[in-house]
Amino acid sequence: MRLAEWQDRYLLQATWTKNLRNYILAQVGARAEDSILDVGCGTGALFGDYEQRHLSATGMDVDFQRCEWAASNSAQTRVVNGNAFSLPFAADSFKLTACHYLLLWLKNPELAIKEMRRVTSPGGWVIAFAEPDYEARIDHPDIFRQIGRFQNHSLEFQGVNLSTGRQLGAIFHQSALESVRIGLLAGQWMEPNTETFSAEWDMIAYDLGGMVPIAEILELKQKAEKAWLAGLGTVFIPTFYAYGQVPSNL
Repeated sequence: MRLAEWQDRYLLQATWTKNLRNYILAQVGARAEDSILDVGCGTGALFGDYEQRHLSATGMDVDFQRCEWAASNSAQTRVVNGNAFSLPFAADSFKLTACHYLLLWLKNPELAIKEMRRVTSPGGWVIAFAEPDYEARIDHPDIFRQIGRFQNHSLEFQGVNLSTGRQLGAIFHQSALESVRIGLLAGQWMEPNTETFSAEWDMIAYDLGGMVPIAEILELKQKAEKAWLAGLGTVFIPTFYAYGQVPSNL
């Protein structure tokens, strides 16, 4: 998938979690000029939010091309190429560290959270804005259940841990963080329309590519869109969040 298409995917995910991010940042007392590290920043889909809040943001991603894209589209946010398992920053460098749809892609998410804690100053906060649990997904009617099974199979093949969401609380509690809070992103369905369906279908079609013949993908799309526009479709993937404070005595 081209970088522009990844950017569209990340921006769509960012719209899903905007209200939740506002809530969490308020809960941790984020203020203008606070430093924040966005681990796994991708193409910088969250940078606009940070800049509007006047946070001093740094983005970091393992993919150099995505770092270049993010840097070229943000004059205010510093972007660093690096690895979540060995963050290229000194201890206590940031007031806040955050990730967004990242841990599900990692073989060792516990190490990433511990690294985020290491570079967060005492009294600061480590935040996972959104981690889905694909194993607990709800798809209705049958056409959506079929698509869901295909998508989960594809994501697992790509290396995704389908049950990351339910593991998030344990990961945070085992990372020597205090005042840990865990919750679930609420589902909200607007009036079904072609634009919404197309945006989400583009993500699904990418995941199905290589796993399902193109002719079958097109047939699935036609049936799913018909059901969606008739208001018959329900697709809900439980998405968890967590945040915890770095102890002041460490």
